[in-house]
Amino acid sequence: MWARIHALYLLVRRVIEKTVDGFFDDELMTRAAALAFYSALSFAPLLVLLLWVVASLSADYQGRLVEGLNEMVGPKAADAVAIVIRNASSRPDVGNLAGLIGLGITLVGASAVFTQLQGALNRVWGLRAKPGAAVLGWLRSRLNALGLLLAVAFLLVISFSASTAIRLFVPGSTLLWQGIEAGISTAVFIFVFAAIFKILPDAQIAWRDALVGATLTDALFLLGKVAIGLYIANSDVGGAYGPAGSVVVLLVWVYYSALILLLGAELTEAVAEARGVPIRPNLYAEPIPPRHHKAAEDAD
Repeated sequence: MWARIHALYLLVRRVIEKTVDGFFDDELMTRAAALAFYSALSFAPLLVLLLWVVASLSADYQGRLVEGLNEMVGPKAADAVAIVIRNASSRPDVGNLAGLIGLGITLVGASAVFTQLQGALNRVWGLRAKPGAAVLGWLRSRLNALGLLLAVAFLLVISFSASTAIRLFVPGSTLLWQGIEAGISTAVFIFVFAAIFKILPDAQIAWRDALVGATLTDALFLLGKVAIGLYIANSDVGGAYGPAGSVVVLLVWVYYSALILLLGAELTEAVAEARGVPIRPNLYAEPIPPRHHKAAEDAD
């Protein structure tokens, strides 16, 4: 028994050490900052698209989306969300050419953040596009990003529907039903994280490893959500920026969330290697060659 405990200890230690090493070697803080910038540019079209999808079903879903975003980002960052919502146009009329073009532009803009996330995950997992496959890889990444975006929107609708049904049929929900509602939300996030790890990068990863990594990432995200919320609530982030302060707060929240997601990717890679099934490139990618001269450069 003690031998198994010791083996488990060594395994966990190896996973943690590799994750921490990857955090610094892959410069996750810099990559998270870049991802936060692209997320800021894509946030408006992404939110408009989500509002359009949920408003197509029921106005109550739109209210649930806003409420869910407020709960997720906190009251300060929610001010920036409210600004986007107030300035968002109503859902586009897809019955004419102009409406279809507008919808297409919104989809491309909203998917940009997923494309950048794909690049960040490729770098974290040591992958790059094969020579001559850049254009095909770019088209494939855009299609994957659009598909994942629509899947996320669909899952949000399902989650909001379940939450609305619980609140409608179980007034003053008991602790049990509140736990079920939280469980549904957690399951949605785990599936989204697993889909991100499985679909977006140019990698071959087993669903088992993707789900394990997604579960660990969700746990990190929940802990980070509390920590980020406390930090934003008890500090004057954005206070010196006047009217733009709410946007700065939202950027800070997105930055730390992106950092947690990339840390989860490092953890997923470490777990996969510990199981003896390391993440491999797919047909469109290849491993990034190691920097053989790093030691010589450090010596100079």
